[in-house]
Amino acid sequence: MAIFIVIYLFLSSKIQIPSLINSGSNSNSDTGFSINYSSASAKQPQASPDSYLDTAKKMTLEQKVRQVLICGYTGINVQDALDQSRFCGNYLLMSENISGLSINQIKSNNDRIHNQDTQTWIMIDQEGGQVTRIPDGSPSARVMGDTNTVIDWGNKISQDLKASGIDMDLAPVADTTELSPAIGDRSFADDPTQVSIFVNQFVSALQSNGIVAVIKHLPGHGRVLSNTHTTIGSLNYSWQEIQDFDLLPFVSAINNGVEVVMVGHIIVPDLDNKPATISQKTISKLREFLPKGSEIILMTDSLTMEGVGIPVTEAPIEALKAGEDMLIIQGIPSEDTFNRIVSAYNSGYLDINQLNLSVARILRVKSQFGK
Repeated sequence: MAIFIVIYLFLSSKIQIPSLINSGSNSNSDTGFSINYSSASAKQPQASPDSYLDTAKKMTLEQKVRQVLICGYTGINVQDALDQSRFCGNYLLMSENISGLSINQIKSNNDRIHNQDTQTWIMIDQEGGQVTRIPDGSPSARVMGDTNTVIDWGNKISQDLKASGIDMDLAPVADTTELSPAIGDRSFADDPTQVSIFVNQFVSALQSNGIVAVIKHLPGHGRVLSNTHTTIGSLNYSWQEIQDFDLLPFVSAINNGVEVVMVGHIIVPDLDNKPATISQKTISKLREFLPKGSEIILMTDSLTMEGVGIPVTEAPIEALKAGEDMLIIQGIPSEDTFNRIVSAYNSGYLDINQLNLSVARILRVKSQFGK
């Protein structure tokens, strides 16, 4: 009976009532999507899947920590990934990991990783345009939007990723406007309503083909006038203005089935003087505001980026302390990072109860997508 209750609660939680904040619903008949901007404060509480939390609590500390880590490996030598499997439960593919390989060869490498641990998520940045690891001729998000080809390219990209044995796409970009030098034509449009439509189309294409979509870069990178790859970035608007503009596509996408959101290294001066990635105040505000805020997975952008503002030896621990669920540590020694994090939990600096919640979120979404 308990199993049936959990299934019923899970299905019930997917039912959305489209509405705009303070203004009703905004349906787009051409796309078939209803843009739902209901924030967390306007939603009914949703039941947590206790079975995943129970599973997380029974895991060893080491098993939990490897679930939150997203690692890289050297070149096309997949043995390097296999050797890291004691520390890493997920991998991010870069161009160097697939350079010169066919789709079948990429899949063969990924199959070796999956055969060692079927729960491993293998992910990639495949947005289209300039951020494309597997060459596919795709245009930028801006061109996709302008030519109304988002669904077509979303289907093409997701089918290629599926054929390559890849589980997750760190896309689409849900940032509004191309003002930021880090974003540019990676943004679908300059209007958050239009961005919402295109993000939902891309997400639907990915997830209907079994690829987990990761929207980015929370709380919004489009109006950040610096490149957080190389320097600190700041979203210099009030928290209310950010809710009314930058966050709208994120809210809409979560209401349309997104389960994973990447957090950018973006300071919100109205909330804190730390980048969102390592700011407990900002992460808490985002979870409070976003629909399903307590259930969605929050993933860091790469912790090697200068925008984090602290050494790479400290960033993973501070991101977990802030409330992040998954950490991209590609480019940072995985064993050393793993050991530092384990020590931080053993010393009490990091909260094991918060880790249990993070792992439960990860296990739930992995199960939802067949892991």
